[in-house]
Amino acid sequence: MKKVILVLALGLGFISCERETVIVVEGDECETCQGANISLSPQTKSTDVDRDGIYAWVDVITVVATDDTGVDYGDEFQLVDDGSGADGFYLNSVPTNEEIDFSASTTSLTSTDNGQYLETIADPNELGPLEGRFVFAEYATDAPVTQLIVNGDNDVFLEMFTDHGRIISSFQLDSRFDDVDGAGNPFHKIVVTRGTDVMEASGTAGVTNYWNDATSVGGATQTYNIELVRLQDGAVVFQRTITETVIASTSVTNKYVVGLDIALSSSVEVFFSWQPWTEIDGTDETQPTTSPNGLDCSACGTVTNQNFNGSYSLSGDSTWNDVNLVVFGDLNLNGHTLTVTCGTVTVGGNFNGGGTIIVAGDLTVFGATQNNPTINANECF
Repeated sequence: MKKVILVLALGLGFISCERETVIVVEGDECETCQGANISLSPQTKSTDVDRDGIYAWVDVITVVATDDTGVDYGDEFQLVDDGSGADGFYLNSVPTNEEIDFSASTTSLTSTDNGQYLETIADPNELGPLEGRFVFAEYATDAPVTQLIVNGDNDVFLEMFTDHGRIISSFQLDSRFDDVDGAGNPFHKIVVTRGTDVMEASGTAGVTNYWNDATSVGGATQTYNIELVRLQDGAVVFQRTITETVIASTSVTNKYVVGLDIALSSSVEVFFSWQPWTEIDGTDETQPTTSPNGLDCSACGTVTNQNFNGSYSLSGDSTWNDVNLVVFGDLNLNGHTLTVTCGTVTVGGNFNGGGTIIVAGDLTVFGATQNNPTINANECF
């Protein structure tokens, strides 16, 4: 028998001699395609085939090849990794001069209950072991391929798609809330609830959620309720609800920080598959840069002292960058806004309002605070 190996897209094609039909399994770019459920006839045959470039989590490929009377000439192919199998997917004794309908589906090496659970994690930024797991994904043709079989070489091309996806999420405390006392006892904890499952962590530890099983199909959602709890009195000082949606043939990794005011989008990384499997770093809140009132906390330069020996009064809105503002007398806002982007404010006399102060660090007043100023201090620290 003479065979010629063809490389087609992401799949492998084979050409054989007469009365054999070669099944070529290929993966074409198809971002909008969805996997299909194929009704399969029972199979009694089984052939080992070398895995080559097919994904490690794909276990068995079942090919159905039926004529117009419903007779199935298909076969079941078990993928092997040790080089002991055949080098292609061949169907023998398929009748010639007839139109045959071809379709296929796969099973997964990974169990259908591969994962849908919460757990604690020592370092919620180190998700490599979770991302490195085999995924649960079953593939199928989205429609049968009809082909007239002739005597001699026949190639049938089947594109495989999956509707399964995976979500990996981590939840951690904002660094402003992961501190501990002198005995090593934390001041706060994070509590993550998903359905009836509850998991909590404190300090620099976190909670992870892994979802990849028979139910993690495109469009399916999971919702988490996240609380920041003060351990001293059990008060909930921050609460947030997050809903995530599965994307077909895609693994999405999200990192959330509880107590942080903003979320930053991350990059997208392609993770190969028949139907392209995309690895996405989703929400990443580990690097806060903007305070609640708009200060860019990451853009500060060298901070120096700016001293006023007497009193300091605003005649309009005023902004001081990269300084610690020290007023030895009174500080009068006069209805205006004073913004200190990177330093602190110290007032030796009285602090008079009728306006607003926004300061990255501490506001210290040794005299009286009068006329109800609006105070936004410790924006960045």
